[in-house]
Amino acid sequence: MRIKSVNILKNTNPATEDGLGEIKMDRLQQVVLLAGKNGSGKSRILDKISSTIKHKPKKQNVLNCEKEIKVSKTAIDNLTKTITSYKKRLTRKDNLHNEVAYYNTLIKEGEKDIKYHQQEIIDNKAHINWNKIVTYELGDRYQIVKFVPLNAKLTDPTNLTKNMINQHATATQNIGISNLAASSLSKIQQLQNLKWEATHPESTQEDEVKNRAIREFDELNSLIKTFLKTEIGRTIEGDATLFDFPLGLARLSAGQNVLLQFCVALYSQGVQLDEMILFMDEPENHLHPQAVIEMIDAIRDVVKDGQIWISTHSIPILSHFDPSMIWFVENGNIKHAGKIPEKVLHSLLGDEEQIDKLRDFISLPSQFASTRYAFECLFSPPTVETGSSDPQSLQIRQSLLDISQNDKIRVLDFGAGKGRIISNLNEQDVSNHDKLIKQLDYIAFDPDNKDKEKCENAIASAYGDSLDRYFNSEDDLLAKYDQKSFQAIIMCNVLHEIDPKDWLTLFKSGGFINKILSDDGFLILVEDHLIPTGEKAYQNGFLVLDTPELKELFNVKEEDLGFEVSDPRGEGRLKTHLIPTQCLTRISHDNKVKALNSIKDKAQRKIKEIRSKEKNYKNGKQHGFWVQQYANAELCLSEIR
Repeated sequence: MRIKSVNILKNTNPATEDGLGEIKMDRLQQVVLLAGKNGSGKSRILDKISSTIKHKPKKQNVLNCEKEIKVSKTAIDNLTKTITSYKKRLTRKDNLHNEVAYYNTLIKEGEKDIKYHQQEIIDNKAHINWNKIVTYELGDRYQIVKFVPLNAKLTDPTNLTKNMINQHATATQNIGISNLAASSLSKIQQLQNLKWEATHPESTQEDEVKNRAIREFDELNSLIKTFLKTEIGRTIEGDATLFDFPLGLARLSAGQNVLLQFCVALYSQGVQLDEMILFMDEPENHLHPQAVIEMIDAIRDVVKDGQIWISTHSIPILSHFDPSMIWFVENGNIKHAGKIPEKVLHSLLGDEEQIDKLRDFISLPSQFASTRYAFECLFSPPTVETGSSDPQSLQIRQSLLDISQNDKIRVLDFGAGKGRIISNLNEQDVSNHDKLIKQLDYIAFDPDNKDKEKCENAIASAYGDSLDRYFNSEDDLLAKYDQKSFQAIIMCNVLHEIDPKDWLTLFKSGGFINKILSDDGFLILVEDHLIPTGEKAYQNGFLVLDTPELKELFNVKEEDLGFEVSDPRGEGRLKTHLIPTQCLTRISHDNKVKALNSIKDKAQRKIKEIRSKEKNYKNGKQHGFWVQQYANAELCLSEIR
């Protein structure tokens, strides 16, 4: 479970005022960092989110509300028909006085019932559309785990009596985490003892007791195996072991000790990993940052669908994560500050002199940004998830409205990932007068099926089911849908991930895109022309084609109709290009070489320009981007010279 956005209004009640402003956060990632000095409001924000999510409608509640709305609508239709029939009877000239009074009474009662059902619809819709906290998936349980380990030194149960071990182990069930350091190893020893007794050949325990002992041991052992990559064992003397050593001699690192406490906390609270939203409030107050980072990285690797919220004023912790994850808290107000970490530095370090000292020491911000970008370019691109207010999704929505002209169109989402586009379009329809989903025959295509389940869930949310709307192979798609039957193909942040070696095969006559796109159709290219995170989409990296390069690649002329460029922010960064089918057919080897040379030349100009500007984090990141563009274009050209 992961929180997608938070929209909690400021509390204006003087009796319960908490000193916090509006909490408005969106596009939240797997890790959310709340940075700010002591007293800024970080802990209060975590507490408010924690208390608010308890009121979030559960999946079954929403389904019940949807059913109630249908019932109310049916009732209103039936009542309306009945009232209409009563009114017709009143028009008869032979009505007696008592009949008129009788029908008027029935009409008033019917109108009263209609108002009741109308209010029921309003109330149920409000319940469904409750948006103070939006999660990527509706669930039946929203589990926030508050965990800040206070001590990395664990109490060894070896010298404790059995009675003392049981007392310590029982303490893990208490609310809070203050007892975990003293009781975690005792809990492991207790469960190991209980399982040993339950599985002993001469055990006289009832089957129910045996099964419970085995099940509880297996649950904790599974968590330890997941996070520490080891299992609970047992010596011949009866001592529980980790890494084949008795618990007190296992020589766990501080981070492993923290993880072990975390496993016991999850076990004791009965939390499922896919439901977990972890809150950590200033963990650096109790542990070395490296121990906390080690724990967080281990959790991130395992709990891919969970989420970790950290309030912190630790520079080491903040610098370990991507700046886009940082939210800046000051005087009870929160705003996204990931792209401007100088704000955080000012808050945490104070004056410019201290920041300069830190900058000199760790080469922040420009060198750090450029180095980080280069490092990121060694890894495959992540799957992007955004909210419905995402500018690119709004661009796509407008492009589809322009293409459809209120007619139904078939659309292919090429490289659909987790279904971000259909999910956002569906959410946008709630607040827009012009409804789009009903006009779209949406089909998702992604050669990689790793996000299949999430994408199909997003499609089902929009259409009721995902049958015949998700494909991983060209053959399967063409087996279901005719050639030239798609009026639009969307590539959102996809083109830069396609190896130039595959451009001709994909776009030329007879290529996959050309084969399925109708003769009057459009390829909708949506790109961030300064992608914030580096990636290695293919062996030579990635390449972002802007308007001039696209015009060269597809030989677009001034007189060509249909080629359009949209950039709502006017920054030249987030652009949408509508390329008609007839332009795609003009792609050629020579055009590809021209486009690659244009990218290389532009990158060279940009690098020289940035090196003459102020040395800050933003420019450092842009420098990293254009250095990669230059190198990647040269690598691609070297293969075709």
